[in-house]
Amino acid sequence: MTFALFFLLGLFVVPSLFGLAMIYHVFIRGKHSPADKSNRINHLRLVWFALTREEEFVDQFPWLKKDEWENMK
Repeated sequence: MTFALFFLLGLFVVPSLFGLAMIYHVFIRGKHSPADKSNRINHLRLVWFALTREEEFVDQFPWLKKDEWENMK
């Protein structure tokens, strides 16, 4: 019974919380200039671009080239 509860928690609740966090950060959270309220569509595009084309960000963020263990050292 306990295993089934944790399985359902991981299967449904954790992804749902991640989705709610994405909705909050894209649509609800206050924006600062120059990314104000009128720029929500571009913010959503940026999130999608970051999720689907992570190789484009490696030159901007050099820590993406390293393994996570190397980043911790």
